[in-house]
Amino acid sequence: MKYFVYALDHTYTNEISFSTKLLGFCDDIEGLEKIKKEALNLSGFSRYPDSFIINKYILDKVYWKNGFETIIGEMGRDYLCEGDHSIDETFLSVKELGLQSVFSVSHSYTIHRYLDDERFIGVFSSRENAEQAVENLKKQDGFILHPEDFDISELDLNDLLWKSGFSSV
Repeated sequence: MKYFVYALDHTYTNEISFSTKLLGFCDDIEGLEKIKKEALNLSGFSRYPDSFIINKYILDKVYWKNGFETIIGEMGRDYLCEGDHSIDETFLSVKELGLQSVFSVSHSYTIHRYLDDERFIGVFSSRENAEQAVENLKKQDGFILHPEDFDISELDLNDLLWKSGFSSV
């Protein structure tokens, strides 16, 4: 079987900035609505109520298989390498697996004081799967120069990651 996980992001643009925040991973639409409702009670999110974006990620899929040659140039999670990321009716929600958490993998390093380069790698069903993906990527162009800059985070499903609001000015 092939599985996917829902993700809720909040992306807004104003006169001086662009910002994307991962609010959480969920196993169903009800979980997404729950964390969205919680976020709307926080400053910043309530000011941009139409900026919530629902994404679906294939579980245990590496989105950056071939490393990288160039710097992306800004902090962000919305850069995925080319390829088929479509989720059709043959995929099931991770709810079917009974998972309580997932493992998010990213790679981020500081280029200079005000500029980070971050790549979203994927969402994994186990720490072992996430660690194996990282080990494979450490041999690829770009990643080989920054092997210690991978992050594996265990995140509870259906839980709002942002516990405070933000200033949008």
